[in-house]
Amino acid sequence: MKRAVQALLAVVFLALAVLAIFTGRTGRDAENRIDLVPRPGAATVFRKEATLRNVTKGPIVYTLLPGPGRTAPRTRTLAVGGVDRIATDLPVEISFDNGRRTTTYLVHPGRPYSFRYDESRVIRVYPGSHGRQDAADLAPFVPTPPEVVARMLEVAAIGPEDVVYDLGCGDGRMVIAAAKTRGARGVGIELDAALVEQCRAAAKREGVGNLVRFLHMDAAKARLTDATALVLYLLPESLEALAPLFERDLRPGVRIVSHDYKIPGWDDRIVHTEVLPAEVDRDHRVILYRMPEKR
Repeated sequence: MKRAVQALLAVVFLALAVLAIFTGRTGRDAENRIDLVPRPGAATVFRKEATLRNVTKGPIVYTLLPGPGRTAPRTRTLAVGGVDRIATDLPVEISFDNGRRTTTYLVHPGRPYSFRYDESRVIRVYPGSHGRQDAADLAPFVPTPPEVVARMLEVAAIGPEDVVYDLGCGDGRMVIAAAKTRGARGVGIELDAALVEQCRAAAKREGVGNLVRFLHMDAAKARLTDATALVLYLLPESLEALAPLFERDLRPGVRIVSHDYKIPGWDDRIVHTEVLPAEVDRDHRVILYRMPEKR
């Protein structure tokens, strides 16, 4: 009897050892995955992932606050350009010190977020980020108000002879407005396939499908050599990242009109700037640049 019990215990210990070996392995794909609930459970297979992307110029240290199945906070360091994936069924709180104060954000399952600079160069968490490693993440999709679009086109003196590009065009409203109100041709470039389809449908609905086209691609890989004007609503770090593309492709005299944000280091190319007061929202800034003669 004693030997039978000993043999049974030996089998149990061997089974536990094998299980520990296989559950303790972590593949490369799991390096940036933060699991918020205990393994396993069939329901966890269907959990959605929230993504956090770092588009700042330095590593981000943030803390995942206790949630279901976790009794202690968990701190992570997210490298520049890195993406963390949080698998969860419920909203999760994260906190980090942005240099001025510690802030806490609620991250929802299945949605993309990004650490970005605001207009004061303070790091905040913004909704919107494609969470991909293979393409530039220029900005979350925030539509430009129609009155600001109209003023941007007016300031840039857009006309029928122009070819207007919008990088990260969102719903395509800028190039559609350039075609409909100014008779210009337009090209919108957008990484989100669903938004590209929305753009094409809107262009057709507005009767300018023959004047504009929308490309599903990474704007950082575009060629802009036929552009006579750019209309942009991008964050400062994205404008800075795209500046070499502008230098490479844009001809002297091409106008660049930016909503709210300056192109870092390009102050000497600004030919006009103004602020549009808003009645119910914040004020909006319009900045016009002109490409200089090639040196």
